[in-house]
Amino acid sequence: MMKDLLKKLQKKSNKKGFTLVEIIVVLVILAILAAIAVPSVLGYVNEAKDERYIQEARSIYVVIQTETAKYDALSETVNDSTYGEIATKATEMTGLKAISITDSSATSGDRSQYTVKWTSDDGKQKQAVIKKNKDVKVTNQTKGE
Repeated sequence: MMKDLLKKLQKKSNKKGFTLVEIIVVLVILAILAAIAVPSVLGYVNEAKDERYIQEARSIYVVIQTETAKYDALSETVNDSTYGEIATKATEMTGLKAISITDSSATSGDRSQYTVKWTSDDGKQKQAVIKKNKDVKVTNQTKGE
């Protein structure tokens, strides 16, 4: 009888597996790692979105440069209605929607700066100021967007 009890006790002590405490410790460690990693990943996602908006603005600017050069070659005046036509062309060429273009440097006449508004691929309304040196500032981004 005693031998049977000893065998049963030995079987119980030889069980393999994790204790509840070990599992909880692992879960706590994973939670700490997640708390550190998630904000970093979200920061990278937001940076990527910001870069995408800048690239969209630059692609619109390339169309503006191309089309204004065509008008200049034909000795035609580039004005607000012309920018409407250029915006239509930019919509066709970039696939972006609701593009509007304003020559911010119209008073100086040197076409050194444009204000561009568009609907991004993700459906968000964006506005950017693009300078002749291709410096782009997306001005209506909000935090966390």
